[in-house]
Amino acid sequence: MMLKKRFLALICGVIFSFGFAPFDLWLLSVLSVAVLVGSINKSSNKEAFLIGYAFGFGMWLSGISWLYVSIHYHGNIGIIGSSFIVLLFISILSLYSGFLFLLNNVLKSLSPKKIIFLTLPVAWVLIEFLRSYLFTGFPWLISGTMLADTFIDGYTPIIGAQGNSFFLILLSVLVYKLYENITENRSPLLLSLLVLLILMPSYFLKSVEWTSAENEIDVTLYQPNLTLEDKWSQYGIIKSQGMMEKAIEDASEGDLIVFPETALILSENDNKTFMNLVRSKSFEKNITLITGIIEREDDYKIRNRLQTLGAMEDVYDKIKLVPFGEFIPLEKYLGSFLDIIGLNLTNTLPGETVKSIKTGKLRISPSICYEIAFDELIRKTAKDSNILLTVSNDTWFGRSIGPIQHLEIAQNRALEHKKPLIRSTNSGITAFVSKNGEIIERQTYFEDKTLRRNIILYSGTTFYSKYGNLPLSIFLIFYVGFMLFRKLFYKNIN
Repeated sequence: MMLKKRFLALICGVIFSFGFAPFDLWLLSVLSVAVLVGSINKSSNKEAFLIGYAFGFGMWLSGISWLYVSIHYHGNIGIIGSSFIVLLFISILSLYSGFLFLLNNVLKSLSPKKIIFLTLPVAWVLIEFLRSYLFTGFPWLISGTMLADTFIDGYTPIIGAQGNSFFLILLSVLVYKLYENITENRSPLLLSLLVLLILMPSYFLKSVEWTSAENEIDVTLYQPNLTLEDKWSQYGIIKSQGMMEKAIEDASEGDLIVFPETALILSENDNKTFMNLVRSKSFEKNITLITGIIEREDDYKIRNRLQTLGAMEDVYDKIKLVPFGEFIPLEKYLGSFLDIIGLNLTNTLPGETVKSIKTGKLRISPSICYEIAFDELIRKTAKDSNILLTVSNDTWFGRSIGPIQHLEIAQNRALEHKKPLIRSTNSGITAFVSKNGEIIERQTYFEDKTLRRNIILYSGTTFYSKYGNLPLSIFLIFYVGFMLFRKLFYKNIN
């Protein structure tokens, strides 16, 4: 019987992952969790952990299978070795889901029957919070991100993607409760009304104008479309630099031009003649050119940098680095092991300051690649910005679903702050995203195409911009504190 439940949980996990891009079948995700709620009723703590682990394994197996592409094709690791590394990573991540369902079991044992339906949403969000910060954090496939650009994303400017996770799982629990009432010949009316009362405000809140238009600017996004081999070659250097010179020639006065992460692989000091040329030409036309660039330190360390040239001179260094991609966590212990299996990793220095880029009428909230997944990091600059900018190099993941998931995460950041977002990548997916989280225009994988639009800049703040995840955190702390208080002082209630 337990094996059947674990297998069912595994399948539910796979189905749950279809709520994320590119599938966007979030209703299936709701139903998959509803099925799981029924299977964990009256489970022991051990059973709950194992069911949760199986669910997590299914979700991650389907949801981040794209990691295989970068490890096998670009890390020069064989099929067996690449599969082993991906499965090991999935096995570790699945522990979070195991502890999630264990925590739900514990909270159920402490909760009054009238509010027991809140235990799973609370446990879910607590564990997603933990996953977002523990060991530098891995806030990928945060459940609430699947609601971006749906008819019920109206809560996002208030509670953010993390809060949407609570909303999504609460819906799942209520769907199961509805099914339970119907099968037991009890009236589903009250529960149906409760579901409607939760859904309707989110729909109507979509029309709230949290921010207001203050200016506009013409923006051109470039996608060099270089293979990784070409990008890190003399050919790639010549092509990228030629594109920048042509971009400046084609631009009109006052334009914003954006090139992707590490579009320039030579540092400022190693490429002074070209940098000064771009700087002077951009300044003459009052153009703001922003590009990713590698900054090399004296001790052979590097920084992943965004550099602004022309109308304004500024830099932003990547703060949140990719574990095992840009730095080695616990290098003292893991370095030798990674050398043995053949992973050659670059140690990149993190930036020291979270800062916006201000140039003329632009107040830009910048992020590089992986950083866009960290909602609180983006909030620090987005609340005072009038446009969000993220650059990336998703060539590592080929034509897999990874870059599409990455774009969906970016959509949530735009929606949380109700400000437009522009995204430039090396080979896809470069895109314009509206303040409502809608993709206005995008390129496809490995498409050699330039995107140009007039973008309206928006000022102002949403509720989420002001308070972030603080209200949700207070609620979670209060809820768990109440459960513990009740356990200690009211053992005989219910």
